[in-house]
Amino acid sequence: MNLAGVVVLACAPAACAPSAQPADDLVVQDVDELVAQAVTPLPEDLRAGATVVTYDPETGNRNVLRQGTNFAECQPKNADTGFRRCHSTASAPRRDLEATLRAEGQSGEEIGAALAAAREAGTLPAPPQGMMRYRLYDEPDRIQHLWVMSLPGATSEMIGVSTTAQRDASLAGQGLPWLMRDGTPGAHVMIPINPRPSESTISDVASDDIAQAVLPLPEDLRDGATVYTYDPSTGERIVLRQGTNYVECQPRNPETLFTRCRHTVTGPRRDLQAKLRAEGKSAEEIQAAVAAALEAGTIQNAPFGTVSYRLYGNDDRIRYLWTMSVPGATAESIGVSTEGQRDSSLRGEGLPWLMRAGTPAAHIMIPINK
Repeated sequence: MNLAGVVVLACAPAACAPSAQPADDLVVQDVDELVAQAVTPLPEDLRAGATVVTYDPETGNRNVLRQGTNFAECQPKNADTGFRRCHSTASAPRRDLEATLRAEGQSGEEIGAALAAAREAGTLPAPPQGMMRYRLYDEPDRIQHLWVMSLPGATSEMIGVSTTAQRDASLAGQGLPWLMRDGTPGAHVMIPINPRPSESTISDVASDDIAQAVLPLPEDLRDGATVYTYDPSTGERIVLRQGTNYVECQPRNPETLFTRCRHTVTGPRRDLQAKLRAEGKSAEEIQAAVAAALEAGTIQNAPFGTVSYRLYGNDDRIRYLWTMSVPGATAESIGVSTEGQRDSSLRGEGLPWLMRAGTPAAHIMIPINK
């Protein structure tokens, strides 16, 4: 990337801090503009505290344009790819090593092998269970705003996410998240951030209960989903259609107006809750019973990264919401803001955010703008 007229500092990651302010006002303006441009992939509340870096293409040395205060680290637009990218600072050692190896002229295969060897030797930290990264692109031939959640080893069956690519739908502003590199160390969920639609295309109306119940799902998961309800007097499960995949759905709840689909691994938990509710147990009693069953191993928690789906027919709540379970995750550990996006989501401009950070119930809210 051309940094003519910009003063930067080449240093090792542990010692990266600007040592002097450039004297020329034009240079300061150039740096400020570069920093402001680099952080645009992030939610607004993370931008002011993000570190901004480049890498010297000849040496691979890290050049710090601004030392930040939070967990986000960004690079200005890459002149070759057109991408602006932001990552968690936890992954900085990996990017530093990649830059050094690239400057040495090593191939992509050689760099991959060197990274794997460094992880095995313990000189490079193992990738965390989940980590968000951010990408922005200005032209219409690629997804313009994309978040990517790293979930090493995750499979479609494990986390309940389709592997059907959504690139074309995303280019049309209608994209849904999908899983790539299923079952590999590089598995990740692509989360396209659709622009605000001129008019919402989201509906919870269908011809019958089964067709309505599966509306929260991507189209390729609907035909194979189980559909069921509960008998309110006994809590017994009533199967309306037995499915063939890993997702099960309930028709619209007449009281809450929510239509929900979840991974089948969480079915025993909901069955227990339904029976306790039918027995007249309080919310506190049900919560305690679920906790005891989890501890006893009679029901299971969903795997890290498992997604559930929710649809709502009116405008006073988020109409279309996916929720990714990330037990124990904090903003720092996965690189996701905790600033709520409810109001933005109601306007069709919502971004994902982390709720109940640091608890077993931590989850990422992913509003779908369509």
